[in-house]
Amino acid sequence: MRVTQWFPVRILVWGLLYSGAALAGNTTAHSRFVGTYLSDARDAAKAGASMELSLGPDGTATVTEDPGNGTTTLFGHWIDSGTQVKVTFDAVEGKPAEPPMIFQPGHEGLQAVSWNHTTWGKTNPPPMKNKAKVKQRLSHSNASD
Repeated sequence: MRVTQWFPVRILVWGLLYSGAALAGNTTAHSRFVGTYLSDARDAAKAGASMELSLGPDGTATVTEDPGNGTTTLFGHWIDSGTQVKVTFDAVEGKPAEPPMIFQPGHEGLQAVSWNHTTWGKTNPPPMKNKAKVKQRLSHSNASD
């Protein structure tokens, strides 16, 4: 009689543990790179190019890019392959989707390693730093003023 009373509870506990383990091993977990990345304004002024990348914890992505001839904002989704971040873009009405962009971790941020060369021409997208690092650097420089 006792075994039958506990059987449904054991099934429930086992199910919760199993689903938790499955979620923990989920490759779409977006924690490592979540955040906003900005190109340095000083670099942008020199090169005439800028980029901002926002990676949401839900897998959404926004890229605002200016290769020097006007700003464009693209929306899409991102995945973490372990060594790179790949952003695939949503199609806009009447136009095909932009080709994916791939970013690689660099010094305190991300650097585009694959992008739409038609958009950027001969200009390389600038490296971006994590916005938290940018804020930290600005607060340190303001403290010394």
